[in-house]
Amino acid sequence: MDEKELWEKFYKGGKIADYIEYRNCVNMRNSELGKSGEINCTGSCDQGTEYR
Repeated sequence: MDEKELWEKFYKGGKIADYIEYRNCVNMRNSELGKSGEINCTGSCDQGTEYR
């Protein structure tokens, strides 16, 4: 099942086990994205000095 189907199953049934299954799916998908899905804001643009 995909994320949407798992959410619908939880929404209709309200079972905690269904919610845990949904969260596991979401977490697995996020871990598959890894660092490629994250924004990397660690540039070297801050030089720490003023230009005159």
